[in-house]
Amino acid sequence: MIVYKLRKMRTEELIEYAQTGTQEAIELIVERYHDMVYKLSQQYYGAWAEKSDIIQNGYVGLLKAIFYYDCEKKSNFNTFAWMNINSEMKSFLTYLNRKKNKMLSESVSFEDIFHETEEDEEGSYFITKEKEDIYENPYDNEMMLEKTMTALKKEVSRQEYRVFEMFLQKYSYDEISQSEKLKKKKVDNTIQKCKKVFKGLFNAYQKEFRYYQEWFLGRMN
Repeated sequence: MIVYKLRKMRTEELIEYAQTGTQEAIELIVERYHDMVYKLSQQYYGAWAEKSDIIQNGYVGLLKAIFYYDCEKKSNFNTFAWMNINSEMKSFLTYLNRKKNKMLSESVSFEDIFHETEEDEEGSYFITKEKEDIYENPYDNEMMLEKTMTALKKEVSRQEYRVFEMFLQKYSYDEISQSEKLKKKKVDNTIQKCKKVFKGLFNAYQKEFRYYQEWFLGRMN
């Protein structure tokens, strides 16, 4: 009965239901925008990408558009959806076509950042002892790390970010202390602060991504 009622609504009205967790509303929007995702995917080609991977990332972009759309602005959802779908596909292919970020893929020691336990009090997945345990797909790994580092830069001071960046690149406390003219205790405090902020941000992005991924995979099965 609710599906019959929802089908009569405009997409912008459906989004209000979708943002409160109404699964039927989400499915109807995805159904309406399936053609947009598919058509946009035809514009892109990646030497190492399956077409299904490009389409899947397009759906991730669509789901982000659904949850980030500001219903109060009363703007057209079509443009917003197109931008998010297109952006997600481009981000995926950019990752595949560029050299891996050396700092993130080679220098970062996950044991250094995520060393406390296998799982935190809220049951988060991000605290792990093995680099490969975070995600099976290296694209997911690196995208989460890049998003987290970008967000971290906005949350801490320039010097704090530099200190943490040097730490990730395996500089010693002595080297960081000399470079930044800080006492070693200050260096350590800064690194611990950045670790805590990093974990919180990474956890938030991971939960968000897993929700999109699990929703999509559930729909495809």
